[in-house]
Amino acid sequence: MVHSFWPFVLAVSAATAAKAAGLAARSPLIRHYGGDRPQEFRAYLRAVTNVGISLGALLAGWAVQVGTHTAYQLMVVGNAIGFAAAAAVLVRLPRVTPAPPVRGPRWTALRDRPYLLITTLDGLMAIQFKVLTVAVPLWLVAATTAPHWLISGTMLISTVMVIAFQVRAGRTVTSPAAGGRAYRRAGVAFLASCSLIPLAAGLPARAAAAVLLAAVVVHTVGELWHSAAGFEVSFALAPQHATGQYLGVFGLGAGLAEALGPGLLVALCLTWGRPGWYVVGAMFALTGLAAPLAVRRAEWRGSDPAGRGRGSARSPRTGPPARTT
Repeated sequence: MVHSFWPFVLAVSAATAAKAAGLAARSPLIRHYGGDRPQEFRAYLRAVTNVGISLGALLAGWAVQVGTHTAYQLMVVGNAIGFAAAAAVLVRLPRVTPAPPVRGPRWTALRDRPYLLITTLDGLMAIQFKVLTVAVPLWLVAATTAPHWLISGTMLISTVMVIAFQVRAGRTVTSPAAGGRAYRRAGVAFLASCSLIPLAAGLPARAAAAVLLAAVVVHTVGELWHSAAGFEVSFALAPQHATGQYLGVFGLGAGLAEALGPGLLVALCLTWGRPGWYVVGAMFALTGLAAPLAVRRAEWRGSDPAGRGRGSARSPRTGPPARTT
């Protein structure tokens, strides 16, 4: 029903606000229903989400292929029906009893500098999600002789890998320290993939396709480690009584990547060209190297004199974490 710019901005802003609120509300539900390892439950959710993405991509492909106004309208209406169906399922969940109020500052997550540092690092690394959806398709079309249908092929390979291996990747990341190491491995993988992608320029079509597919596989391995690390540290370092607040703040990093990532990748990888890919890869690698140090700082700041942890999902909390200022 939108036919001009400002109504479109209002509609998209409302949808984005609902998405952000949903992400914050989802985290306490994951902690409540995820058992002793909500991080692993979150990995299952991501695998299932990618199944949905695959099905949605097929339907969107049909709409693009048909190319009529009615086809696009049906796609939007179908999306709305999907949201209504999800709401109908969620409303049947038993009510989660709110935790008792805890004395202290109201916005503790925004005062937790170590957690904010991890949020920032995760946001920088989350730009990697835009590599496969923005930078690689544009690079494939503008700088290589690879067939254009390979854009769908790269997305399909990455999605299938996430469905098949995300839970398995998360099983080895069972502590904040392991999450920091997973961030580091992810950074190295992204550096390798960003070093491979520019090599496809100037090669024959088949060779370019092979190089791009290899880079996508390496990149997706890094994505699996990055996601597993984010699931672990975001939950384990968040006080149990403030899960929604902390995970909402953690989502700001992904929002930063969503807003700034495409423009940054286009400027570096497409406008600058091959050197820009190496700069992006180095950024991911340096972020991964900094993550273990930031995680250790957050663990140290989140421990109290008695040695209790910050609120790991593996052990019940007996009270709010002590903080040094």
